[in-house]
Amino acid sequence: MENRFFEVLLQSRHNVRIERLWRDVRKDALETFRQIFDYLEQNELLDMENPIHSTCLYLVFHRRIQAALDRARDAWNHHRMRTQHDKTPVAIYELSRTAAITRGYWTGDPGDSIDDVTNDPLYGFDGEERAPPSSLESNEPLERMEQPTGTTAEREGGILVNGEDDLGYAKEVLGDFDYDRDDGNWGIEVYCEAVLLMISRLNEIHGSD
Repeated sequence: MENRFFEVLLQSRHNVRIERLWRDVRKDALETFRQIFDYLEQNELLDMENPIHSTCLYLVFHRRIQAALDRARDAWNHHRMRTQHDKTPVAIYELSRTAAITRGYWTGDPGDSIDDVTNDPLYGFDGEERAPPSSLESNEPLERMEQPTGTTAEREGGILVNGEDDLGYAKEVLGDFDYDRDDGNWGIEVYCEAVLLMISRLNEIHGSD
């Protein structure tokens, strides 16, 4: 019973930290963009079924979103955790790394490649070791499902909105347009300018055919 108590306690603390992480990511990095996109849709400035709109949205906002995520990551990595004696995640990592080097088991090996992890259904499974408690297995995520492959299948499955070819062509049409310009309006003005410019240049291209 005592072991079960500590098992639940550890899971609870882990879950709380993950929930706090996602809460902070949504609040500090993603909520602003959700409101921007809602505003654009409500004012009929964004139609995700329109390839010009969806392409310009990606080109204008993907680096802005990544920058916001990077700031959230840095803030999280340097925040103090009360349950870890006010150490930050970065400090805990460095202390663990230093201890590993001192004890001689830090190899510098970056680990397995993401392709090996993704494509091997038995990755991490050791048939000679004891299975985890059933209480833990019940909380495991669902088994991997087959994912659509190829641009057409991914688009039909709602996974892909803009393919590399679409984005490459849009960049070619828009030329030296500055997607990252600070317009003082969260990128809304830049997005609208990109849409209008792309429509104008596509009309010129098709009009000259």
